[in-house]
Amino acid sequence: MKVKVETFTAEPPCPGCTKLLELADEIKQEYGEKVEVIKHIGPCEEFEKYGLTVVLAVVVAEKIKIMGVCPSRETLKRALWEAGVE
Repeated sequence: MKVKVETFTAEPPCPGCTKLLELADEIKQEYGEKVEVIKHIGPCEEFEKYGLTVVLAVVVAEKIKIMGVCPSRETLKRALWEAGVE
């Protein structure tokens, strides 16, 4: 079962947004087929769907896990672990 990881960043991306996009690529490379990474850059329907109020944001398995800060690699890995990705 793939776990969906969605990142939300600003357009144009700020330094934290750029870091989050890089981190998303690293997570996809590390976990491969276990995750589906979707990058939302700028305004989108999903932003309202989840009721997000700020970017940066990360949604894992349709649950808001991080909002307002760029997570560390370990924080994002913990969110994946909580969603059942090992």
